[in-house]
Amino acid sequence: MEKRALLIFADSAHTDCKRRGWPCAFRILLETLNLSFEGNQGFDLHLFTTGGFHRFASPSLQVHFQEGASFGQKLENAIESLTCLGYQEIVIVGSDCPDLDQSDIVRAFDLLRQHCLVIGSDHRGGCYLIGIHAKDRGMLQGIHWRRNTDFRQIVGRFAHGLVYELPIKIDLDTLEDIRLLAASESPFRIVAGALLNSISRQVFFESSSFRLRSREERIHWQLPPPFLA
Repeated sequence: MEKRALLIFADSAHTDCKRRGWPCAFRILLETLNLSFEGNQGFDLHLFTTGGFHRFASPSLQVHFQEGASFGQKLENAIESLTCLGYQEIVIVGSDCPDLDQSDIVRAFDLLRQHCLVIGSDHRGGCYLIGIHAKDRGMLQGIHWRRNTDFRQIVGRFAHGLVYELPIKIDLDTLEDIRLLAASESPFRIVAGALLNSISRQVFFESSSFRLRSREERIHWQLPPPFLA
């Protein structure tokens, strides 16, 4: 049987809210409440983070620090670390897709038995889930991450018929994304709407806590361009 690992590439929800300029209350949308790993024997859990408290507090979770100067380097180093530990199938997820749930991950591992790549696109063209075989990890090198083209770049590197594309889901990086989530059919739409309604319209648009990040800030924090619905 193949040795499998779930690679969770994420910081704490508090850190992610600060990075995005959101109030701390918005962290509930970044805590992937649909994921519960207790008692799962199908794969090992590895969190790669920059430190701080994280909701994925589980006796079976192994925590590592991200290493590298850029998002791409950090992710490639994380995959290489798991490969060196003997893992042959790796599914990669973050924590900013509220609709990602346990069944998506289990399904991704199942699909890797017949496919070289299992991938889920977010609404911008990035990725909320990537499932690969360790022997194909070189396919992810040199990807221009977080430019809303990740999905097509990666899919284009694999031969036709070897890729399974999961349904598109909403990924949260800007306030526009939260507004889109609130207007969607997502189970989190009520939470998203309540959070947006909890602050006045004036504060929402004028407070520096909610300003759209400048291009320089987004590059510094390695955030993708804003999605304008």
